[in-house]
Amino acid sequence: MEADLLLWIHGLSGPDLDAVCIFSWALGVLQFCAPAILLVIVWHLARRERREALAWLVVGVGAAVLPELLKAAVARPRPTLWPWLIPTIGYSFPSGHATAGAALYPLLGWLALRSRGRGTLGYGLGLAIGVFVGLGRLYAGVHWPSDVLAGWALGMALSLGAVRWLVR
Repeated sequence: MEADLLLWIHGLSGPDLDAVCIFSWALGVLQFCAPAILLVIVWHLARRERREALAWLVVGVGAAVLPELLKAAVARPRPTLWPWLIPTIGYSFPSGHATAGAALYPLLGWLALRSRGRGTLGYGLGLAIGVFVGLGRLYAGVHWPSDVLAGWALGMALSLGAVRWLVR
């Protein structure tokens, strides 16, 4: 069933969607996320917002480390239904990109709009970016749908945990 869904998604492929997929990959790659997290941490520290900086540190480390630990424990091979659009290595479950997308962007959206009373809207907009990142992993054929769902769940747990802690 998961293979059927991936094959259906692959049937939609074309140059324009390939470019969109590569953009979604960039939004979840460690080389982009780690410097962005460090900049946000420094920004919060400059504003004397230590709790926010700590939340970013915990969510960032969690989003980077937890998927890798789970991948090593589960050792699920990646799909090989067609040649991959983007380079990737390692195991498949859970998707680290989906985890990062669902952890970082909702937290960023919530923090950006909370002072205006629109934290929920910000979280939702950030979550939409996280969904976009995960869907790109399916389009590229580098993850099974259950890998992406698990990544989204893990990422949301991290971001919602941070939001709950910051609200207290």
